[in-house]
Amino acid sequence: MENPALSRAILIAARTFDGETDRQGDPYVAHAIRVMLDVEGDDAKIVALLHDTLEWGSLTWNELRDAGFSSRVLGAIDAMTDREGETLSEQISRIRSNPLALRVKIADIRDNSQKWRTSRMDPETRDQMMSKYRDTAELLGTTLHAIRKRSPELDSLVRRRDVSTVPGGIEDSSAVRKQ
Repeated sequence: MENPALSRAILIAARTFDGETDRQGDPYVAHAIRVMLDVEGDDAKIVALLHDTLEWGSLTWNELRDAGFSSRVLGAIDAMTDREGETLSEQISRIRSNPLALRVKIADIRDNSQKWRTSRMDPETRDQMMSKYRDTAELLGTTLHAIRKRSPELDSLVRRRDVSTVPGGIEDSSAVRKQ
């Protein structure tokens, strides 16, 4: 692999998610890998691999920051990370302000909402999660249908001024909402 940062992200994701499973009982790292495969560009792939490491894994913000990723990558991961006491609207507003985070979030929703994944949830959880994915898509300025079908309108949604950092960033993992 030519990009050392991408290689580092793969190793960090594998270590961070070692032994962790998703709602369906599958290895959590598989979700990160599928999201990575759904985006283009090394920075987007790194963000895809690491986007859930603070919430669902054992990684801390300081460890992530010290791993030597660019401010652009850290800003996108920061934008995607839930914070304690934050509303969905507040989180999505932050994601929308960061084009890199936005591209990865769309891929994240696409993977999370796949029928083969949601069909393995109990009906109540599935309904709650699909409602959240629909609400998230709407707050992003699109629809869940458009995300799942890879509609061309998504291209215009993600074409924005690149922002390398997000105001109000995470300084440590205490601000992260563990799911």
